[in-house]
This record gives sequence, C-alpha cells and structure tokens, in this order.
Amino acid sequence: MHIKTIVINGPPKGQPRPRYVKRGSFVQIYDPAGKLKQKIRAIISEQFVEAPIESSIEAVVTFFFKPPKSTSKKNVKLMLDNDTKHVKKPDIDNIQKLFFDVMTGLVYHDDNQIWKVKAEKRYSMIPRTEIRLEW
Repeated sequence: MHIKTIVINGPPKGQPRPRYVKRGSFVQIYDPAGKLKQKIRAIISEQFVEAPIESSIEAVVTFFFKPPKSTSKKNVKLMLDNDTKHVKKPDIDNIQKLFFDVMTGLVYHDDNQIWKVKAEKRYSMIPRTEIRLEW
C-alpha cells in the first residue's frame, strides 16, 4: 500500500460553473477557474512526481478555512478545537470537484479510479487543503 499527502496552501475555493458569452452570433463557453486550476496543478506537480496511479484510490480530503475576522476569541477557540463545524459556503462537493479535476492526468488517469472519499471542512488559522491518497 502506498500513501501520499498533498498540501495546497491558501483558502479552498469551489468549482465555479462554466460561463457563456455571446460574441456576435456565436456563443463562447469558458471556464472561469482556468488560472486557479493552473496554479493548483503546478503545486500538485511539485509534490507528486511519481507516474500517475494505475490502481483504485482511497482519498481523505480536508479543507481548512480561516475563522471569520468578526468572530469572538471564545468562538475562534471552539472553531479551532473542531467544536464548531464549518457549514458555510463553498459547498464541499464543489471544492472537491475542483481538486479532483485538476489531479486527473497528473496524479491518476481518471477520477473514476477513486472508489472511496472522506471529505470534511474544518477551521484553522492556516487555510489550506490536504489530500491524502492511499492506493
């Protein structure tokens, strides 16, 4: 069994919907997260230098968000101790989709190789995303 943890620093962001722009009589579709995906892909490629995984994968993904600035010190402590759950936007499935799409072709051939996922949103003073892969 192999285990690899990938850490992407910065606040987790969700996968935005494709945007449509009408230019004359043509409709153009573009991905508003294109630059963000390129940055994340570069970070992941520095940490995952192996060949793409061929077998089934189990993923544990943890998204860490900074507590809001307006939160009292008492509530910040509760948030950091994981007594207060992060139940605000972005949705966990949208964040997860962004990272799984970026890792396709780099970490694994297709995200259908992931057979089991555990994902959670937590609070931390250091916003980041941690992806632990087992294969």
